Amino acid sequence: MENRLDLVARTPEDLLACVPLALGFVPEQSVVMIGLGRRSVPHARVDLGAPEDLPEVCEALVAPAVQHGAEEVALSVWGDLDAAVRPAGGLRRAFEAAGIPVPVVLAHDGTAWAVLDPPARGPATPFDVLAHPFVTEAVVAGRVVHRSRRALARTLAPDPARVEATARALLMRGRQVPPPRRVRQVATTVLAGGGVPGPGDVALLVAAAGSPPLRDALWHDLSADEARRQVDLWLAVVRATPAALRAAPAAVLAACAWRAGDGALAWCAVDLARAAPGECPLTEVVAHLLATAAAPDTRLPG
Repeated sequence: MENRLDLVARTPEDLLACVPLALGFVPEQSVVMIGLGRRSVPHARVDLGAPEDLPEVCEALVAPAVQHGAEEVALSVWGDLDAAVRPAGGLRRAFEAAGIPVPVVLAHDGTAWAVLDPPARGPATPFDVLAHPFVTEAVVAGRVVHRSRRALARTLAPDPARVEATARALLMRGRQVPPPRRVRQVATTVLAGGGVPGPGDVALLVAAAGSPPLRDALWHDLSADEARRQVDLWLAVVRATPAALRAAPAAVLAACAWRAGDGALAWCAVDLARAAPGECPLTEVVAHLLATAAAPDTRLPG
């Protein structure tokens, strides 16, 4: 699930252009739900999967729509236009069975769009979603839209030179857990200086992320504005952390990204944390928040 979006879409092209702005990337082999009407409903993206996966795909989209009281939704299938017809009917029926009208189901294959009306589809209309005014204006204003989810995930890729420097700093500091006051001081100083921590600061923040009480304090009560600043910090930390220790910093990044309303980055960080050696309980906490479309300003216990 991803963050909320508030745009006025009047045409199919407008609706499709909302998708990369909502997600932060152009989806592939995906189904995307965009809430319509006045009620604030989170949008969501799930992998399209194989035909036999359609019931799970429907459930993953319908459940949050029902939970948040969606009035109606628009659906788009991102993949081959002809193949998109097959899941379109099941998706529409699943939403309508839950009492949620679906006025339109669209498909986009990267170069053209079409209306899906199973068992047929409308004519293909050439369309570059990244050239739509919604997207170009947002990019000019400083919003980043990646060409694919893989491109977004690559922003978390390790920086080998910085990883090596952090490994040396970690050896020097040992297993010492820093005091909370020192963690706050380092984070504040790094952010004030531009958000790129040096090896010693990364080593300290990695140690903090590995301590459950400190880890919770790093993200739990952040405001959206604070979380956006912390995302830059923890993105830099993750890229400089040795692979064996990456799970906890990646989980903190995921939590901060969720708080900031960047669900796409949060999911990428969850994936990274899951792929790293060891386990961090925060990873599954954030995954649950994302999967249930919990609002970024949700107050959490503890």
